[in-house]
Amino acid sequence: SRVALERLDSRNTTRVVQLPLPENNSMVLGNGDIVRIFSAVDTALSVERQNRRVKVEGEVAAPGEYLLPPGSTLADAVRAAGGLTRSAYVYGAQFNRESVRLAQAENYDRALRDLETEFVRNAASRRVSTAEDGATQTSQSAATSRLIERMRALKPSGRVVLQFPPGSTSMPELLLEDQDRLLIPSRPTSIGVFGSVFNAGNYLFIEGRNLDDYLRLAGGPTRGGRS
Repeated sequence: SRVALERLDSRNTTRVVQLPLPENNSMVLGNGDIVRIFSAVDTALSVERQNRRVKVEGEVAAPGEYLLPPGSTLADAVRAAGGLTRSAYVYGAQFNRESVRLAQAENYDRALRDLETEFVRNAASRRVSTAEDGATQTSQSAATSRLIERMRALKPSGRVVLQFPPGSTSMPELLLEDQDRLLIPSRPTSIGVFGSVFNAGNYLFIEGRNLDDYLRLAGGPTRGGRS
């Protein structure tokens, strides 16, 4: 009697809309839309016994969304997606978890509120003796407000750092949660050299080149640079 609809053309705005049935049985769907049917059985089960819906993207044979049984791991998710491709760079994998994102958002909002309170308290305790002092305080308050607004616009991603050795070729046996997302990038082919060098940029990775080789390609450190 209840479904969730995620439209391809509104994923950056509306995201997911819940629809009651049968009132919406005649709704026309578009190519790429995702319809999820809620399970009354899953609702009645404990979290540990519910299936896990996870998304696996990037360098796997069959990227997509998978429904896995309780007790499944990250390695199981990769196997369900057909395994890693030869271009997979496991060391650079990005893993996001919804429960972590919610906790991060709550802590981030609390930290911003505390920061805002501290700024207001400091501004209220600061003495203003001249018009110039008043103008300076007003300018600082405006800059602080802009800074807090920019920080408030940042949204936690729920990323969990997976600790691999650089040469890893498999995923850890980490138990999955519902709505987990795994992105496995392709192996990088360049080395970035930036900062106090004469010719900053990305240079093609060649096996056997060392740090000095790439510094020379970037023109070496500038007079103010340290190597």
